[in-house]
Amino acid sequence: TAATAGDVNDVNAASGQDQQRQQQSPPFSKEEEELAEQQLEQRMASLALQLQMKTQSCHDEIGRIGAELQAIVPRCAADVGRLQVGLEGMELDVRGLLEGMDEIGADGKKKSNKSTEGSGADVSAGGEAQQNSEDPLTTLHCLLNLRTHLTTSRAILSAASSWDETINSIPLLLSSAPPNLVEAVAALSQLERGARALRGMPEGREERDDALKKLRTQLEVLLKPQLLHALKRMDTRLGPLQQCVTMYESLGKMEVMREEYVRMRPAEIHGLWFSFNGGANAAASGEGIDDDDQADEENAEEKQKEEEEEVEDFDFDEEPAEPTPPPAVSAASQRQQQRQATAKQFMEFLPSFYEAVLELLSKERMQSKQVFGAELAPGIVARVLNECFRPIVDSFARRLNNLCPLGGSGGMGGAMDGVGGTEAIAVAYESTIQFLSLAYDQMEAWNAADNAPSQKANDSNADPASDHIEQELLQSVIHKSLLLIASPFVPYQRNLAETERHPMGEAASMVAKDVRGVVHLEDASDRLEDLAPFMFPLVEAAMKRFELLNGGYNAPATLSSIDTLLSDHASELAIAMGTLSTNASSTRSTGPEFDEQHVHCALEILRIAGLFKRNLKSFEHGVKDRLCLLAEEILMADGVLEGADESSAAIVPEELAPVQIRALLAKAACHPDPDPYVDDGTGIKCPTTVVQLQRLAGRSPMNGNNKKKDAEMMNAKSPPLFPKALDATSRLARSCLSFVFEVCYAIPERQLRGISALPVWKQEYTGADEEDETSYGILPQSFITHVGEHMLALVQALEPFASDVEALGLANEVMSGVLEVAIQPWKEFVAAAGGSFTGDEK
Repeated sequence: TAATAGDVNDVNAASGQDQQRQQQSPPFSKEEEELAEQQLEQRMASLALQLQMKTQSCHDEIGRIGAELQAIVPRCAADVGRLQVGLEGMELDVRGLLEGMDEIGADGKKKSNKSTEGSGADVSAGGEAQQNSEDPLTTLHCLLNLRTHLTTSRAILSAASSWDETINSIPLLLSSAPPNLVEAVAALSQLERGARALRGMPEGREERDDALKKLRTQLEVLLKPQLLHALKRMDTRLGPLQQCVTMYESLGKMEVMREEYVRMRPAEIHGLWFSFNGGANAAASGEGIDDDDQADEENAEEKQKEEEEEVEDFDFDEEPAEPTPPPAVSAASQRQQQRQATAKQFMEFLPSFYEAVLELLSKERMQSKQVFGAELAPGIVARVLNECFRPIVDSFARRLNNLCPLGGSGGMGGAMDGVGGTEAIAVAYESTIQFLSLAYDQMEAWNAADNAPSQKANDSNADPASDHIEQELLQSVIHKSLLLIASPFVPYQRNLAETERHPMGEAASMVAKDVRGVVHLEDASDRLEDLAPFMFPLVEAAMKRFELLNGGYNAPATLSSIDTLLSDHASELAIAMGTLSTNASSTRSTGPEFDEQHVHCALEILRIAGLFKRNLKSFEHGVKDRLCLLAEEILMADGVLEGADESSAAIVPEELAPVQIRALLAKAACHPDPDPYVDDGTGIKCPTTVVQLQRLAGRSPMNGNNKKKDAEMMNAKSPPLFPKALDATSRLARSCLSFVFEVCYAIPERQLRGISALPVWKQEYTGADEEDETSYGILPQSFITHVGEHMLALVQALEPFASDVEALGLANEVMSGVLEVAIQPWKEFVAAAGGSFTGDEK
């Protein structure tokens, strides 16, 4: 009506303005007047059409309001009737209460008058006085009951009065375009509160429950698309997502909301992992080389080699196979090069992938606080981390298996060239440990709790048991996430010694082959100086991998494997000494009188043997120190994230160092069963693995004042970690000493070779020949002269080596038992001369 009046006024104003302009304006021509009239008619027609449309709209609105009033008036009348009945009941209750209070007051007055009329107080009067003193308490109790009943009545009446209106408003809210889900969820929450208030009403309970169930299902179906839409746009807008959180919290379905949120959050991370080198396209294009087609053109000797080096699904995009396969040798070389290149790319890709995950967690840490609140944020971050790796664990395991196949011979491929093998597994595992330590810092339950300490302190309804349960749930999620992320490495941790055996054995075989090739004395010292210590860097790296992957568990298997490798290497060196001795003997029998260079080479070989023994001792001492450190790390990480009692102040530690994570994962992988606690000898209970490591290292916890001295005593009495290697080193030392003796003794041995066969040793002398026997003429002067000249030359040859303090120190490492080296030549001489040994044959 107001709009219609406004339109009429607009028309009148327009007409008045036109008339005024006509009066003020100069006369126009006839054509101009006709044009002005046409424009006026067009404007009048437009205004009339708008007036008609607005009038129709007003009539429709009046009709809708009238229909709503017709529907609301009966409900209002029914609600007024219910309120009237409730008020009448309340009026009756109040009247009864007032009448009861009047009767109590009248009885009190009568009793008070009787007590004043009496001349004295008796026992019954005392009892009545006590009863009068309790009357105010009875009144307060009645008032409290009244308030409780009134509150319950108000809730029941409010629920009953608003039930029909609220339940009828939800379909209207849902039928609007778009559906008003926020108000619909609020209305459903109001209905559920009303249903709880009307729970004691005898009529309509089942109908109310069915209606609520139907509405809840309908709302959940409508909320799902809106939630998915909000999750897709959460990078740009958080408002819709926060509304979804509020609605799902009102419906009591926060678990559904959290699962959908966690599932959608790491989508970019999954895309980054599977897009590495176009893994999805590789599968569609027929990744790799067709082994079946290639096998038809390869000979039988190449088949087995190709099968061992076969590259499985690495999730990498490789070039399609050529229509005409290349020759077998070039194909194998190409495949090996491609595998090494792919492994190198993956090792470079893994740290960048971890950085992307950390960046996501950093963003999630802030976003989850805004969306879910500070209390739920740590759990959300932990679940997002778990979801980042859950779909890619199997692919991760396949890629690691291509770096270092388990139980196969392909693990050697990268062990010698720095790509692939167990070394690549160790590098990837170390990167994973560092990532887990940084990722743990993002799950900050302790910081979230510290952000609002006053709120928890002032919250009288805070439940300590509930907080403890939340901490336990967070602890469980974090623990499972750590184990899930590290699960691809578990087969290597459990079978580390077996996995190391083949590549280390191949390396030892290559070195042994080179050692056997040392047959000439001229270059023996130079070649053995490079070959003798070759195995120590390899076993040092193996111990580092054991320390990283196993963390001290399964130590005997790794130590035994290293002991065998060093023992075999020392034995090969001892065999090489024998070969050199044989070849040198044949050369000296036809060579010059004396070669000073041979003596220098023999002494250098003796120095190399001493260096080998010193390296072995140093390596063993270092391993013992590492075992002690590993035992301390196991004790430090014992019980972390594995449960705590309710009296603990903090179940989840504030930080986890890489050392703690390494020990935790090593225990879960290598010792999944609970590790029993035993006495370590000092009355302290420790895990069995800790006691085992301390015994292997020859050390134990000390209670005395001089711990350094006690540790030295324990080391002196401890058994060797590598007994077979020490025995082989002793044999190597004896071989080197024998070799040096043979080189230095070669010239005298050649000069004295026939002296034992001279008849003078067995000739019988008479008394007349006694003077000839002691005369100077029969002495072996020529032999003495040759031996003396050799000894002088030998001293000159030994002088440079004796002047080198470091060389003498290394030689002294293997000089034990040096006096026994020359026993055999003297035995032969004495036996040839007709004599015999007595006692200990020395």
